[in-house]
Amino acid sequence: MIKNKIRHWTKRNFLLGASVLILLLILSIVIAVAIGSTYIAPGEVYKAILYKLTNGLVYKDTSDAMVMAIIWEIRLPRVLLGALCGAGLALCGILMQCITKNPIAEPYVLGLSSGASCGAVAVIVLGSMSSVGITSVTMGAFLGAILTGILVFAIGTQLGRTSSTTRLVLSGMAISTIFSALTNLLIYASPNTNQAKTALFWTVGSLGGAKWEVLLFPFITFCIVMMITFFLSKSLDILLVGDTSAIILGINVKWIKALFLILTTLLTSALIAVTGSIGFIGLVVPHICRTLVGSDHKKLVLLSSLIGAIFLIGSDVMARGLFPPLELPIGIITALVGGPFFLYLISKKNYSFGGNETC
Repeated sequence: MIKNKIRHWTKRNFLLGASVLILLLILSIVIAVAIGSTYIAPGEVYKAILYKLTNGLVYKDTSDAMVMAIIWEIRLPRVLLGALCGAGLALCGILMQCITKNPIAEPYVLGLSSGASCGAVAVIVLGSMSSVGITSVTMGAFLGAILTGILVFAIGTQLGRTSSTTRLVLSGMAISTIFSALTNLLIYASPNTNQAKTALFWTVGSLGGAKWEVLLFPFITFCIVMMITFFLSKSLDILLVGDTSAIILGINVKWIKALFLILTTLLTSALIAVTGSIGFIGLVVPHICRTLVGSDHKKLVLLSSLIGAIFLIGSDVMARGLFPPLELPIGIITALVGGPFFLYLISKKNYSFGGNETC
């Protein structure tokens, strides 16, 4: 059956596929840095990056100062942020779908994107911090997402007295609606048209605020979540068979769910704070990877991170290149590409989630 061949890669095939994806990721980074309003040859990009990374040991500085500044200070941070955001959202999507056992769950299912948008728009429109630069907007978005997470956990778990994921998701939906309404109210009430446009642009996602200094916190958070997920991957596999069976097999279901919900909230908040709300990656990419490797989370998290990174880099190239010199919000591209592909994916008769038929 095609289904079994697709869903159960051998270890050798998985290693080969992962190696190919790593090479594709490196190639995507070089090409994405090369493409822009000023085209730079990929070979020159490759040499410039190696020159900077090795402090001149591998290649001598053959680029002029302006080209080097474009590569290292503008384009490379943006591309790396795209890769990090794509990988992180895909990872969060896998964790949310496993914890809630809901195939349509995504990183924003708890309303984090709405809270982040409300925080960022409040800073943009009201100027509630010292200055409305990228740092203050990022801080506003992060605090908004964290506040949303705290409210959802407090209400959805009744201050830790229950572990019902259904109640948690419903609480997230309700709080998301409230914050979305507040965001729209702030945009509508803004006396400055430019502020309203900036706020709207932020809410649909953009990598335009990428700088080296904003990459550190999301990167560290992603690495921590990835390592913990690898270490506890067997527990996540067992969770898919049901809470009762997991408890019988010795899994502390309440602790595992709480841990990964907190980790997912932190990582999603860190990413949204920098990029805004970028949809569909955390929903589509995990399902693509399940058709390849099944529900083995150790394989899923690695494959999803690689595919998510490549997908978002490609989407950013399209966002910058479709209507130059205008830049489309990247969330529009991911939705236009991811939506139809997801419909195709779920229309396949052999598609399943967690080993059970869903369609």
